[in-house]
Amino acid sequence: MGSIDTRTREVATLDILKLAAVVFMLTDHVGLYLFETNWLRILGRPTAVIFGFLIGNARSRQVPPSWIALGLALTLIEEWLDTDEEGTSLDILITLALTRIVMPYFDRLHAIEPRLLALVAVVLALLAEPVGKYLEYGTEVPLAALLGAAVRLNDGSRRDVGARDAVALVAICGLSLLAIRHFEFTGWEVVAATATFALTICVLSRFRRETVAAPAALAPLLRFVGHNTLWIYAAHVVVLQLVSWWLEEWVYSDDLGGTGGTILAAFASSCSWCW
Repeated sequence: MGSIDTRTREVATLDILKLAAVVFMLTDHVGLYLFETNWLRILGRPTAVIFGFLIGNARSRQVPPSWIALGLALTLIEEWLDTDEEGTSLDILITLALTRIVMPYFDRLHAIEPRLLALVAVVLALLAEPVGKYLEYGTEVPLAALLGAAVRLNDGSRRDVGARDAVALVAICGLSLLAIRHFEFTGWEVVAATATFALTICVLSRFRRETVAAPAALAPLLRFVGHNTLWIYAAHVVVLQLVSWWLEEWVYSDDLGGTGGTILAAFASSCSWCW
C-alpha cells in the first residue's frame, strides 16, 4: 500500500482563481486608495475580468440578497467619503448581480448560434464607457462573463471554439482600449496593460473546473478565500476607503500642523515616489 503524501492537498481550481482575483484586487485598490501609481492599477486589472468570468462560467443564476445589500451599502459609503463632484457609480456587486440576471439570454443566443456571442461582445465593448458612468465597470463585467459562458458551453466543436476565441479577442482589444482611455496610460504603461489583459484572458479561455494538488499549507487559505471572497471584498474596500479618507483629512491637512503632520506627509510622499 502506497503512503499518503501529506505535503499536498486536493483543491478546486475555482478557489485558486478566486485567490488570484483577491491578490489582484488588493494590489489594484492599494494603488487606488493609498498610492497614486498607474503600475499597481495595471497589475490589478485582471480583478474585474476574473470576477465577471466566474459569473458567466458558473451555472447558478440566483442573485444572493447579500450582493445587493452590500453593493448599495458600499456605494453609499463611497459617496459619503468621496469629494468628486461627478458622483459615484453603483458598486461592482450591483454590476455582478445584473450580469448574473442576463446570463440566461447569453446562453439562449449560444444555443441559436454560438458565433452570435462575438457580436454581443462587440456591442458590450462599445457600451462600456457610457454605462460605466452609472455602474462600476459598466459592461466590462458582462463582457468578461460572456467569455465565461463561451468557455462553459464549449463542447469542442468548431463553432464553439470559434465563438470562444472570437469573444476572447474582442475582450482583449476592448478591455485594453477602455483601460488605456480611462487611466490615460502612455508608453510602456500601454504595453503592460495590454499584455496583462491578453495574458489574463488567454488563461481564462483555457480554464477548467477541476481539482488539483496544492501544497498542504496553502490549501486552507485557498478554501477560506474561496468561501469568503464576498466578505473579503467588502471589508477591505471599507478599510481602505477609511484609511484614504483619514490620510486626506488629517495627514495632509493644514489643520494637523506640527512635526507629526510633517513627518507623516513626508513619509506618504516618499512612498508614492518609490512607486
